[in-house]
Amino acid sequence: MNLLDIVGSLLHRERKRAYEQAIGAELPKLAPPKPSSTVMEEVRGRLAGPGALTFGRLPSGEIVRVKGETSLKSALVIGAPGSGKTRFLLGLLTELIARALRDEAEIELVDPKTETYSLTCQILAALYLSGDTALREAIRRRVRVIDWSRDAVSPVTPFDNAEGIVSNAYLAHLRTDATVQASPQTYTESLKQALFMLSWLLTEKGFPPNLRFVSKLYSDPAFRAKVIADVTEPDLRNYFAELDRHMARPTADALLRRFQHDLSFPEVRLSIGIPPGSLRNILPAGSPRITLGNYGSGMALPASVGKERAAHRVTDVLLRAPRRNPKRPGLLFLDEAPTLLAGGSELVEPLTTAARTLRSVGFGVVFCGQDVANALPGPMVRTLQLNTWWWAIFRSHEEADWIYPHLLVDSAGAALSEGDRQKEFRRLMVGLPRQKYFLHVKGEPALPMRAPTVPDPSDIAKRSEAELLEVFRREIASVSMVSAATAADLIARFEATVVDRATIPPPPPKKAAPKGAAPVRGIADLLRMMGGGPGTGA
Repeated sequence: MNLLDIVGSLLHRERKRAYEQAIGAELPKLAPPKPSSTVMEEVRGRLAGPGALTFGRLPSGEIVRVKGETSLKSALVIGAPGSGKTRFLLGLLTELIARALRDEAEIELVDPKTETYSLTCQILAALYLSGDTALREAIRRRVRVIDWSRDAVSPVTPFDNAEGIVSNAYLAHLRTDATVQASPQTYTESLKQALFMLSWLLTEKGFPPNLRFVSKLYSDPAFRAKVIADVTEPDLRNYFAELDRHMARPTADALLRRFQHDLSFPEVRLSIGIPPGSLRNILPAGSPRITLGNYGSGMALPASVGKERAAHRVTDVLLRAPRRNPKRPGLLFLDEAPTLLAGGSELVEPLTTAARTLRSVGFGVVFCGQDVANALPGPMVRTLQLNTWWWAIFRSHEEADWIYPHLLVDSAGAALSEGDRQKEFRRLMVGLPRQKYFLHVKGEPALPMRAPTVPDPSDIAKRSEAELLEVFRREIASVSMVSAATAADLIARFEATVVDRATIPPPPPKKAAPKGAAPVRGIADLLRMMGGGPGTGA
């Protein structure tokens, strides 16, 4: 390099330095980055508010409470087995139970694996034993269970549409889909059509599933004619009037075999076989605030039975959820959600629609499960991500990619650089200790958390697990269950009246259609319509 080149290089360097200094003088002076602890405290302050629920502690030990308008919205709770998801749910349920007993909230638990249900029952039993007379009466009045055993069952009516929230045909469609999705056997198109038409007929008549009734319906034309005599739906009436033309005999035989299989289990036959009209006379009146559903089959029933009934219950809860002017906020806890959503079930659309539209009226769905990213199709996973408001991600692998972009600090509170964030977070998620998780509320950075500590019910009541469950069954669950003998007697009466004597009761009355909204002539009318006031048909 000659002398001219050296001089030119030095001049270029000086001009560049002068240019950078001039630009720097015009830019605003940026404050130094805040310590990670300060960032977490600021996030914690923004999350707090009225009606807050306890979500756990920061690494510093500070308690994090999330305001009700956020914590009662739809959410995802995800993690590997044994990572602490259930204990986290129990922490939220324990706080919500206290509010529900004061008529401040409504909660529903749908548990296809029994674990969360059993632990929640023990918590309620411990509260019952340690409470005064007023608390005990509140628990008995506001708690309902959906469970079954050889001795007692919680009656359910899958084809009862007395409230008329949806059409009978649509309810039959939802029931049919749940049965087909839950069954390990393959349903042909003709068999699905036969099941749908039968479900539609049972809904129109308000009848329970009954093997003797269905068998006689298909084999006795005179009996079939009496059954459909007062059916007002022409398509349904014509289908059964010309049944031999619409359905081949092998299809009818296959449908009867499926019915016989499901109703051969006493717990199933007794719980779904009671006529809806009879139940209205024996079940307690009033709307519960806490409903606990045990849909685990264990070693006593096929897994498909519990899955089908869980799908029925989720459908009913979503259909009955308030669309405006709710009296109190509510949460549906859906444990083992991939069990119900896998396979393209018709539940997907109502659940995701509920998560998206019901948050404005204080109703949320908490989806809980493991390996959600792999257990469900990609578009469905994306739908759940978009339509949930907060995530609690426990030890997992695939879901690490969901949350690391929102992470500012690791589980020890140390700051992470942009380049190391993804690699470090994946490592953390695979080896995350039990009861530790990352909380992400949309619009806020993710926080490393320790789940709230849940007191052991046995320590509270000084009773064993078996004793607590016995107290729950005897003092609390018995309110919403009937004995096996009572259920069998009610089913026998239905068979004697309808099947043996062919005395067909009239179909249940349909609710009148809601009145049309009053015309909007001004701002006052518009506000009244939006608020559900007089003249809106609400």
